[in-house]
Amino acid sequence: MALADFDRLQLHPWSGSREERTALAGIWRRAWCAAQGHGVSHVEPVGYWLARVDAEFVAPAEVHIAERGGQPLAFMVMLPDRAYVAKLYVDPHRHGQGLGRRLLDVACRRMPAGWRLHVATANATGQRFYERYGLERGAIDRHPATGRERVAFRWRPGTARVAGA
Repeated sequence: MALADFDRLQLHPWSGSREERTALAGIWRRAWCAAQGHGVSHVEPVGYWLARVDAEFVAPAEVHIAERGGQPLAFMVMLPDRAYVAKLYVDPHRHGQGLGRRLLDVACRRMPAGWRLHVATANATGQRFYERYGLERGAIDRHPATGRERVAFRWRPGTARVAGA
């Protein structure tokens, strides 16, 4: 592999391989911890996150990965039939490299009529990211399974620059 290929960001659908499964569970766990800040007293072991990958990254969900040199750095799970981005996680030490933006560009191309997502109210970094991308802030509610407070965001055509569009 040439150095230029190693440095090039690649976006692709999840293959479901054991290696990707493990990498995505690790990214999810690290990003979740970083988003919670110092208020986390307990973090589930990686096996918990692997089980969630197995349960939640299945059809009709589409999983897209951003990677460099074969190393996954970020991922997004979306449900196009519901116009919903269910998850977007970037490895914390990779923030600011455009990975989340590139994945959201995929969502805009796949769901051109618009889409929505939720982010934890405790995740101020995530909220700022979505606002910079051009999403409209909506109502605050509680996650139906965890009871944690979250804020809705919505993307409508024309509210963000989409690469390749």
